[in-house]
Amino acid sequence: MLDTIILSIPRGSYKLNPDMFTPNANILKSEGNYLVKCVSNPRDADKKKGIYQVRLTLIKRPTKRGSEIPLKIEFSVPKMIYGNNVEEVEEKDFDTVIKALHKSVQDMGALVSIDDLKKATVSVFHPSKNVILSEGYTSGFIINEINKIDATKKMDLNKDSFRNNGQSIQFYTNSHSLVVYDKIQDLRKPEKRAMDKDQNSIQGSLFDLLIDKKNKAEILRIEVRLAKKVKMNSILNELGYAKNPTFQDIFKKDLCQKVVNNYWNEFIVSKNLFLFDFEENPQKILERVFRNRPKTKGKQSVYLIGLWALSKKGIRGARAVLERHIDGRTWYRMAKDLLFLDQISIKSYHGWVKQIQEQLEDYKPYKINKNELQQ
Repeated sequence: MLDTIILSIPRGSYKLNPDMFTPNANILKSEGNYLVKCVSNPRDADKKKGIYQVRLTLIKRPTKRGSEIPLKIEFSVPKMIYGNNVEEVEEKDFDTVIKALHKSVQDMGALVSIDDLKKATVSVFHPSKNVILSEGYTSGFIINEINKIDATKKMDLNKDSFRNNGQSIQFYTNSHSLVVYDKIQDLRKPEKRAMDKDQNSIQGSLFDLLIDKKNKAEILRIEVRLAKKVKMNSILNELGYAKNPTFQDIFKKDLCQKVVNNYWNEFIVSKNLFLFDFEENPQKILERVFRNRPKTKGKQSVYLIGLWALSKKGIRGARAVLERHIDGRTWYRMAKDLLFLDQISIKSYHGWVKQIQEQLEDYKPYKINKNELQQ
């Protein structure tokens, strides 16, 4: 349902042990020293023991009335109570999370009331869903299929990645990103190479349990990362939710579900489903073109079949080649024909499409039965 989150606590709503911060947080009491960052990060000793802790950050910022020093609290919600983010939280876990959060914040050098934690302003959050694959489908196969789509134009990306031998794909901007990756394989990677940059001993030990299972688990992770508050508010407003949410506001199944479904449908599924169609016979597509556009001329119909065939191998790859020889406006005109090809699709898709759609619709939390895995 929900993974990483950053909460903001205003000055006056927290008390500090300045010695727990690096540099010592007393430095922020001095005149000036704006944008000096004081942090209290999880200790290596705690990580080795499987103790999950929050990250605390203090930065003094100038304001019209002087200065503000908000306390930033960053943590993974499921790791706070499970020690891993393979398992997923649900709404009924909120009080358990709050109590664990309250203790962790105190352990790391700050005191914040439980009520203030519940009402803390959210500046970043990552709604997510772990999809359990079956019928022989693997995360790697699906990620390779997703890599065919033309998402760059839609998301106005300045960076995209397809890496780790097809184990992850990320469509990224500074304000938001959509990440799809092989959750099981990611457990074994060092932090610098993993999509989850906050691995610990408990998280790592799950790999052995899940990979040694008689029928190896295949878990596809779909995660939306709303990294800037302006973008977060824009998305929430678009989906009918209030801006500037508190922690208790976003700890809701329907909100997280709508955000993840919105990204999946808008940026992956919409106008791309024909890529995942079972149909591979160009003559049948040609017949469908004439049925739906009876006045299509022969040369135009051949062009459409060529566009369909190239796209089935990967729209982004075809676009990359074409744009070396055509201008951008020509491509956008061709993109309208891709919409037509999607509309005449036989709508008979690979089973993985249905598996993802059903699980995103149900949005049931995934839990690990460790006893069953160890049998």
